[in-house]
Amino acid sequence: MPIERPLPWEKSYPPGVVWDAPIVVGTLPALLARAVATYGGKPAFEYRERKISFIEYGQRVKAFAAGLLKLGIAKGERVALYLPNCPAQPVSLFGVAQIGGIVVNLSPLDAERELAHKLKDSGARTLIATNIGPMAGVALKIKAAGLVDRLIIADDAVWGPSPATAPMPALGNGVLSFDEVASAAPPATWPEVVPDDIVLLQYTGGTTGLPKGAILSHANLTAAVEIGKAWSAPQTTMKLGEGRVICVLPLFHMYAITACLTRGLDQGSEILLRLRFDVEQTLRDITVKRATTFSGVPTMWIAIANTPGVEKLDFSSLKGIHSGGAAVPIEIENRIKSITGLQLGGGWGMTETAPAGANIPSNRPDLRGSIGLPLPGILMDVVALDNPRRVLPPGEIGEIRIKGPNVT
Repeated sequence: MPIERPLPWEKSYPPGVVWDAPIVVGTLPALLARAVATYGGKPAFEYRERKISFIEYGQRVKAFAAGLLKLGIAKGERVALYLPNCPAQPVSLFGVAQIGGIVVNLSPLDAERELAHKLKDSGARTLIATNIGPMAGVALKIKAAGLVDRLIIADDAVWGPSPATAPMPALGNGVLSFDEVASAAPPATWPEVVPDDIVLLQYTGGTTGLPKGAILSHANLTAAVEIGKAWSAPQTTMKLGEGRVICVLPLFHMYAITACLTRGLDQGSEILLRLRFDVEQTLRDITVKRATTFSGVPTMWIAIANTPGVEKLDFSSLKGIHSGGAAVPIEIENRIKSITGLQLGGGWGMTETAPAGANIPSNRPDLRGSIGLPLPGILMDVVALDNPRRVLPPGEIGEIRIKGPNVT
């Protein structure tokens, strides 16, 4: 069915933003290869003061991917990631994607019952974990219970001493070290990966029952990057390769995968990878490391707003600040703007939409309190709760219906 243009929200778009901007979909391996070729020796990540260049990251991804192939993991196989924000996470995610595998993200905050459900439901028989905190111990219990056949553990101590790192467990009997797996030679040819291949089973909680796995393809994830670019590029003066992105949002959630990882890599940004949110560390990343972008959730912004003396700090490096996950109280938004000089961005999205959906334009503070405008390439309306085909007029209560290249 042809789309009637202009769409109702197009007249409210910021200058330079167009709804029918080209959204070119691809694959995660192609996105990374492009970033490595473009940004080369520039830092892609910084973790515990150790910088990882785009070249090194690309090499680590391919080495780990080769190791997965050597283990017999085939295209389409599910591989579970039980990892917090550490280098093993983005290496594993893109490594699994490189061979056409399907990533199943598990949360370190999941109870053992939830972990068991996600593993059984997804069919993942390989688990990648780390020795940060109790995670290796939990992973060993999962292996002992027969929920997975193979456990790969990354030693976080290779990135420098940390009180969060526990000793590595004994290897053998299906327990392998991450570095051992990543020592394989690359194959003569990689498995063919196409945009429509599934790359992610991202579990998300609903209003009832156990979490369900949202199916996301390479096309969905790369479309979300392109949609974000079409929206933000006309609203910023920052050039590609100049960004420095604070990543405290957990990379096992969809918000961080797109807002920090895939968009950061695509734009040549240095991703400041942090294990968890710490307000003092975040403020140092802004004032000392001169971060340009910070995406958070309301509790983070509240912590920043309530930090004594924060109004005396230098926030001039910041070019974009965003909040998601829930609504930010207006008084906190006002406080953040008075501190940083920037309007806190917000919007709406879902795990199932990778998570692009709607956003509030930087020049429309009057839209605060709403979800904003549908992003380029996305169609949205509100339909009746009892009939998803009946579109409702403005002012009626219903549920959002969304369609776009970011949605499977």
